[in-house]
Amino acid sequence: MKRVISIALVTALAISLCACGGKTENSPAASNTEKINLTVAYADPEDSVFGKGANAFAEKLEELSGGTITCTMYPNGTLGSIPEVAAMIQQGTCDVSPIVTSSLMDFCPELGVFDLPFLFADYEDANDTINGDVGDYLSSRMAEQNMHVASWMTMGFRETTSNKPINSLTDFNGLRIRTQSNEIHQAIFNALGASATIINFSELYTAMEQGTVDAQENPYVNINSNAYYEVQDYLVETNHVFQLAALLVSDSTYNKLTDEQKGWVDQAAAYAADVEWEATEADNEAAKQACIEAGMTFVEMDHDELLAATESVYDAYEDQYGELLSMME
Repeated sequence: MKRVISIALVTALAISLCACGGKTENSPAASNTEKINLTVAYADPEDSVFGKGANAFAEKLEELSGGTITCTMYPNGTLGSIPEVAAMIQQGTCDVSPIVTSSLMDFCPELGVFDLPFLFADYEDANDTINGDVGDYLSSRMAEQNMHVASWMTMGFRETTSNKPINSLTDFNGLRIRTQSNEIHQAIFNALGASATIINFSELYTAMEQGTVDAQENPYVNINSNAYYEVQDYLVETNHVFQLAALLVSDSTYNKLTDEQKGWVDQAAAYAADVEWEATEADNEAAKQACIEAGMTFVEMDHDELLAATESVYDAYEDQYGELLSMME
């Protein structure tokens, strides 16, 4: 049923976008006074960090444009799955979406560099890096895919939970841990001695409850919102991957705007990124405390020790990401 609804919505949006002007391939550029409505889609709830960033974008864009550019929000995957929305951005049937870099590797494989372990020391380090030369380069690569990176967002660090004690590196030995379908994430935990297992996110809670896996990894906000504290005893601050995201605008949309309108979009996106980064750090800290208050035992790992144990992951991907890593130095 959701798929049928999504198709119907996309069809209706395509009709409305053409009616708004500036959306079809051969139509002229919009004027600064023309009313434009942008579709903004994301997979998470409205109160998520992406929801907060998307709403900040919409509010600032409406303010900057004097109300001539508005946004219609489609949270909770209303328009489709993350891959479907990414394809819609490329095709020009969706205007704006914040999407994690790990879900964009089909369009730009080089974005996989951000899945490497312990790449950033903290939020400031990650923000400075992604808004530097490497971010500019990756934005240019995304532009080749009809995707304008208006700004860079984040979900923060990914952490580990377990129903078995993890106090040292040796405690990872033999640990059955669920990871995303991401070969680098799997390589990280296999290098630590664990056994990485792929399970659909929708099935993860039950898998932990039934003992199919011992552990999993996610940002604190996901751990708390999905009540993993009900089936996991230990909250382990591994900080093994820092999750970045791109606030994408379809080039089919962006290139139909006037220079002034493009400036408004980019200013709104920069503002939204500031709001979203701050919200992500605050919300992850609040989620961490909520999990502890719910009864989880908190363990802070030695990140230098974990980095040393995962050097083999860097060796395996040196040829693929070496130049990008040099840009980050």
